[in-house]
Amino acid sequence: PDGAFVLGDDVVFSILGQIAFLPSLVLAARLCPPGIEAVLFATLMSIFNGASTVGTEIGAALTKFLGVTETDFSNLALLTIICNV
Repeated sequence: PDGAFVLGDDVVFSILGQIAFLPSLVLAARLCPPGIEAVLFATLMSIFNGASTVGTEIGAALTKFLGVTETDFSNLALLTIICNV
């Protein structure tokens, strides 16, 4: 059951994240001058993917710094607060 929850949670949040990102893409498409739509889209996707990677690495570093492991959750509340601010 835990594995199904984690997989389902990951899939659901991925789909909802992509749907939430659509208005930004629509706004960018409306603001962009004709002829450079592809360049703008590629630039936006590069920035989005780069920010995602940086966020993942910062989260991993904070997790290690605060000593949160699979057996020690003593700083998990602090980590959650820091990551959601």
